[in-house]
Amino acid sequence: MIKANEYRGVWPVALTPFRADGRVDYDGYRHLLDWYEENGSAGIFAVCLSSELYQLEPEERTKLARITREHLGGRLPAAACAGLGRTMAEKLDSIREMRDTGIDTIVLPLCQVPGAEQRDDRELAENILAILGEFPGVPFGIYECPVPFHRLISTETLGMLAHRAAGQLVFLKDTCCDAETIRRRLAACAGSGLAIYNANTTSCLESLRDGGAGYSGTSANFLLPVLAELCSVFDSEPERATELQRFLTALQRQVDFKYPRSAKRFLAMRGVKIGDYCRVGCAELTTEDNRILEFLNEYVTSVYPEKGGSDHDETAKFHLDRAPGRDRNHCDSGVDSAARA
Repeated sequence: MIKANEYRGVWPVALTPFRADGRVDYDGYRHLLDWYEENGSAGIFAVCLSSELYQLEPEERTKLARITREHLGGRLPAAACAGLGRTMAEKLDSIREMRDTGIDTIVLPLCQVPGAEQRDDRELAENILAILGEFPGVPFGIYECPVPFHRLISTETLGMLAHRAAGQLVFLKDTCCDAETIRRRLAACAGSGLAIYNANTTSCLESLRDGGAGYSGTSANFLLPVLAELCSVFDSEPERATELQRFLTALQRQVDFKYPRSAKRFLAMRGVKIGDYCRVGCAELTTEDNRILEFLNEYVTSVYPEKGGSDHDETAKFHLDRAPGRDRNHCDSGVDSAARA
């Protein structure tokens, strides 16, 4: 298995394509994985909320994870959620089934861990350690999944878990959406091997400069090459990184609606062979919605004509100066919504 903390950068939250009759479109999913890989991903976070996690049958979750691992062929690492069920026994069975897919990292949605409904972290932390103890040697992650309720973990508890389970707890998808909290979390976990991936677009650059491992959120389904370049140049080209962050912050407002249907439609415009059917309750796109996505596609294509790659050479950079009517002074700060991926 490849450990998630060894691959820093953008981990897209993988969508699940469906056919018009509601069945999972596994061929479409393979096309989507190709797009993620070709556009600069460091890893893939599959079977997550963006994947319509709670609308998938258990066998669909494990099949998607297995396809992810097999299709990537070891070129990129992959993580997937498990630990669902009503009882601890059912949750452990879910983890065993996911482990058997060969997925690199098993991610526990925090709201699914017994004790998450309590304000105090004590029972929650004990159960996380107990789960990890059932699977020695298996890499795990934690996901502050906002559905069915948004449970954040305290900095103190996270630091304790990171050091107590050093080498096994390797991935955190952080959805606190607060740069200062992320900074404290990074300090608390320093030296443990836990990699923290920010789901908030607005604070992405700040968290990278503070030592964060990368980005894993909904914007990767729209602006993956831009985010990949940001993760690549944030330290070596600070002015460039600041420019990219301003662009991302401003454009985030244009992608935060009727998700995940909007992302599926946008990716189809980008050439990915998937439809926009969703099992999760999601309104149909209006004519105006489609026009917004068409404009976004044209705009991104005009300023980023080359596909993003992990090397981000000069020909593949995001050409902000090519944007029609682009005025860099008009990139104001937007506020990212709580990560839903």
